[in-house]
Amino acid sequence: MKGYIILIPIFILALLQGAFLPLNLVLLTVLFFTAFTPDKRGLWVAFGGGLLLDLVQGTSFGLSALVFLILTFLLILYSRRFEPTHWAFLIIFVFASSFLYSFIVWHHLAWLQSLILALLTFLTLFILRFFPIEGRRSLRLKV
Repeated sequence: MKGYIILIPIFILALLQGAFLPLNLVLLTVLFFTAFTPDKRGLWVAFGGGLLLDLVQGTSFGLSALVFLILTFLLILYSRRFEPTHWAFLIIFVFASSFLYSFIVWHHLAWLQSLILALLTFLTLFILRFFPIEGRRSLRLKV
């Protein structure tokens, strides 16, 4: 139960995003949670966050949850090859995920919003660098 406390900030961010914020901070939160805990809990959080976002925004119920599940699954798969918390990998993945999400759900290419989310990812990772994180690993590449 302690691991799913992340759904409270996701609910608050979904309310903010549904009311007046154009940035997809729910996607950013789900991807950060999955990057720092790459296990099956990330899939449950992605599903719950997607359903909450669909309820708040009034989009097709389950569409955001499906997209979040696919993106989270890809992040978990790529975390076997790359370090998911490495700044370059996570920035590119967040940009591509946000770009893909806006195209699938809203049928337009929101490259500026994706770029802003990538910059927020960079700033967040820069700030998190000063805090000790248990289990932090170095960049690993399997060839």
